[in-house]
Amino acid sequence: MIKWGIIGAGTIAQRFAASLTKIEEAQLVAVANRTLPKARAFQQKHHASMAFDSYQELLDLAELDMVYIALPHAYHAEWIKKAIVAGKGILCEKPAVLHAAEWLDIQKLLATHPVFLMEAMKSRFTPAYQKMAQLVKDGEIGTIQKIETCLRRDMPKEGTTYHYLPEQGGCLLDMGIYNIALLTDFVHGTPTVDSLTATFADGIETSIEATLTCDQIPLVLESGFDLFKPAVATIKGTQGTVTMPDFHRPTSFRIDYLNGQSQSYELPYIQDDFHGEIVHAMTCFKQGLYESPQMTWSDSLRFAQWIDWLKGKQ
Repeated sequence: MIKWGIIGAGTIAQRFAASLTKIEEAQLVAVANRTLPKARAFQQKHHASMAFDSYQELLDLAELDMVYIALPHAYHAEWIKKAIVAGKGILCEKPAVLHAAEWLDIQKLLATHPVFLMEAMKSRFTPAYQKMAQLVKDGEIGTIQKIETCLRRDMPKEGTTYHYLPEQGGCLLDMGIYNIALLTDFVHGTPTVDSLTATFADGIETSIEATLTCDQIPLVLESGFDLFKPAVATIKGTQGTVTMPDFHRPTSFRIDYLNGQSQSYELPYIQDDFHGEIVHAMTCFKQGLYESPQMTWSDSLRFAQWIDWLKGKQ
C-alpha cells in the first residue's frame, strides 16, 4: 500500500483524489490546504485520514510515502524542495517549475537527497498517446517531416485564478507545456525560433503562435487563452500523417497513409486520464527508482528551457 498526501485542495487536486480512490494499492492519508475548513471539506469528500492547514505538517508525517503537489505554479519549486528534504516520493503537477534555473536547483538537491520525483504530464501515460508515440518511433509514418500542435481555449480573466497573474500566469506555463511535451518527445536538439507572435495582458502572454526548427524538423506551437480552436496535433511523415485530437488528454488518433489507406485508433482511458500517471509513479516508487523512464528529469528541464526560450523571444 502506497500512502499519499496531497498539498493543495483545488480542482486538479479534487480530480487526482477521485482517481486515487480507484487504485487498490493507493491510500489517501492526508491533505493540506491554506485554510483548515477547506482541507477538512476535502478530507471528508475523499475519505482522507487527516487534514492540515500546514503543508509542512503533512510532509512531516512519518507514515507518508508519496505526495502530490497541486498548488499554483509559483509554489511548485519551493514545495518540491521541501518534499525532497522530507524524503517523500513526489508527483508534482505541471509545470514543475517556472524557469529552467529552478529545475537545476532541484536537481542539485536531489544529488544529496535522492527521492522519486516526476512532473505530472498525464497525456504521456494515456493508452492513446503511448500507442501513437510507439508507432511513430517505430517508423510507421516514415521519417518525421513536420509536427504541428494547437491548444487554444477561450479563458477570460474573470473566473480564473493564477492564469493571469504576473510571473506564474500565461498560456505557455498552463497549456503550451502540453504542446512542448509532445514536441520534445519526437525531437531532441535545441530549437531555433523562426517566427513568433504573441498577445499580452497583465504582463503575461495570452496567446502565442511560434514556428520553430529542431533536428531539421519544422515545428508549430500554438496556444492561448484568447479564443477557442480545436486542440489537435499532427505529425507528418514520409509515409503518412498522424492526427491526434485533444492531444493533451487523448483517447484516439488516426493515421492517413500516402497510399490512400487510413487507420483509426480508439483507446479510452483506464479509469480516467489521471490513472496512468499515478500507477506509473507508484510503480517507479515501489521499484526504488528516483526517476521515471517515461517522464525523465531531463524532460522536465527541457520543458522549462523551451518555455524560457520562447519567453525570451517575445
